Amino acid sequence: MENTIGNKGTDLKSILVPTDFSNCANAAADYAIQLAQLAGAEVHFLHLQETPVNWIKLSKEKEKRYPETLRAIGHAKSELSKWVRKAEKAGLKAERFLVFDTGKDEIVRHLEAHQHDFLVMGSQGTDGLEEKLIGSNAQQVLRRATVPVLIIKKPIFRPVRNILFVSDFTDISSASFHQLTSFADLIEAHIDLLFVNTPDQFTASAETDRNMDRLMAHCHREDSCTRNVVNAETVEDGVKAFIRQQSMDLIAICTHGKSGLRQLFSPSIAEQVANHSILPVLSLRL
Repeated sequence: MENTIGNKGTDLKSILVPTDFSNCANAAADYAIQLAQLAGAEVHFLHLQETPVNWIKLSKEKEKRYPETLRAIGHAKSELSKWVRKAEKAGLKAERFLVFDTGKDEIVRHLEAHQHDFLVMGSQGTDGLEEKLIGSNAQQVLRRATVPVLIIKKPIFRPVRNILFVSDFTDISSASFHQLTSFADLIEAHIDLLFVNTPDQFTASAETDRNMDRLMAHCHREDSCTRNVVNAETVEDGVKAFIRQQSMDLIAICTHGKSGLRQLFSPSIAEQVANHSILPVLSLRL
């Protein structure tokens, strides 16, 4: 695949890629390899394998009672090995991990145990972020992960050059914003900060400008960030209109630990902006 990223230079050292070998998971793995090449990072490919019994305690003789599970495990090992070989061919250090019957927390446990800096995972398109992934493993990831989580819905064939960062900008810490600027610097992308003023929650221009200027002071590359304020009936309408008018490649949002995306947005906004968009979504913790 053609490299769609940018130039080297980052503190990113280790990337975790949970995968179920679906098309979107493969797209995420491909992009993670590109990101790791750029950063000089290692990659872990992790698959969670469901089994009908406690597979760890099962004897080799009893494993034969579950031929379908054995085939699934063999397939998973083969696919994981393919991704490791692909990463190694790209000059990277890579490892595979096949985990049985550990439930939804395993992704976060692996993330913490191996001190990963970044997580890249796939989502099933319009049925994905909230309905598919947030209902399963990614719900725990978005609630508990303290590192950036990049959710990819389809293969990325062109460089990510324009990032849309949507927020009310009232409680975004410099540390959270630094995660975004570091990612943008790595891939040489421009950040559009977007605040949507609505009749229900109107904010004076001076206050909005102060909040956004505080963050823009951390944009170190010249002209790497742009401040945008739009007026709309709802935040959802404003975001969708901005995306239609501008050429955006990725949406970045900050989430709270307790309830993921829904803590930041109303259900309809989370669904429309993040889930139903075909754009990749970068989730940052406040």
